Amino acid sequence: MDSSNYRYQLEVVQEPIRARMCGFGDKDRRPIDPPPVIRLLVFTEDGTPVPESSVDHSTMIVLAGLWSEDCKEERNLVINPSSIPAQPSCSSSSIMSLNAPLCTRNLMGHCTSSAYMLNDHMNKLGIFFIFQDLSVRTEGTFTLKFSFCDVEETLYQSQNGFTNARGIVAAEVYSSTFRAYSAKKFPGMTESTLLSKAFAKQGIKIPIRKEARYRRVNDDLPDQTSESTNPSSVANTAPDNVPEDVKSDDYEDDILEKQELSEDDVVVLSDITRENKGKFIAKWRRRSK
Repeated sequence: MDSSNYRYQLEVVQEPIRARMCGFGDKDRRPIDPPPVIRLLVFTEDGTPVPESSVDHSTMIVLAGLWSEDCKEERNLVINPSSIPAQPSCSSSSIMSLNAPLCTRNLMGHCTSSAYMLNDHMNKLGIFFIFQDLSVRTEGTFTLKFSFCDVEETLYQSQNGFTNARGIVAAEVYSSTFRAYSAKKFPGMTESTLLSKAFAKQGIKIPIRKEARYRRVNDDLPDQTSESTNPSSVANTAPDNVPEDVKSDDYEDDILEKQELSEDDVVVLSDITRENKGKFIAKWRRRSK
């Protein structure tokens, strides 16, 4: 059947929940979590569903945009604070710069996704658009607007070959609202969903987080300033026989980044005191060689 007679509908099958604002630098950028996933539904003119396997999805794309919480105002651009001219003091006779502040993108990352023919976590075939690399610069509550278009329908034949024409939006959908937190208020990333894990197994580059969650050792150590603390049970400093690089409080992060612990080495980190952490690290290093 001619694809020009198709009707399209977008469905958000994985909603964004939270994000950590990345500010106006590009070094520490965290993606929206979980990654938004859009599913495309195709129908004939009379409303009959079209099987995904019979749809040519090679030229289909979805564009993501950032909007206000009420879906009425676009939030894709934001003024860069560094471009705002400083106001001169009252005693200064210098002329204030009249240059307009510069705007920059508020939604960072890959705002366009191609179509993927994948099986979801229920092993159901579908056409999906995945946005695993979206970040927000500023703090606030937002929603995402997704616009679908088939690039093939926006091309026309000319004497010089194919020429791009203005894209025609065939379907749109808004996500649920999500909040972008500051670094201090960010509650952390959520556990990877079954849908994300299913896509990762099929070759989609989605970061999958471990199910196990660890707490920092210092959060569980007894308060050494308390009168009830026994000085002999908790040492104030690391043992002298522990290497200098182990004495750092970041030794836990070093372990977790390696991800080389076997089941026999699983230890509740909160039970590791400053007295026995040197032995634990030494054992782990021997097993990891």
